Amino acid sequence: MTVFANVQGTLANMKAIQAELSRYAQVSTDEKAKAIFHDCMIETIDIIDELQQRIEFMKAEELQYRKS
Repeated sequence: MTVFANVQGTLANMKAIQAELSRYAQVSTDEKAKAIFHDCMIETIDIIDELQQRIEFMKAEELQYRKS
């Protein structure tokens, strides 16, 4: 598996984690747990943004990834 594929896979996993944390924040009955889940979900936004930027950089720098 290429580095590019690994980064894309990591991005997909982070989006899934973000969705799960959001769901946990919505269904949790404990207010403290709800806040923790929400805060963690918010922290994933920066990670997802950075991964998306990295993918765009890789596409711009490497011809082999431009079609992906």
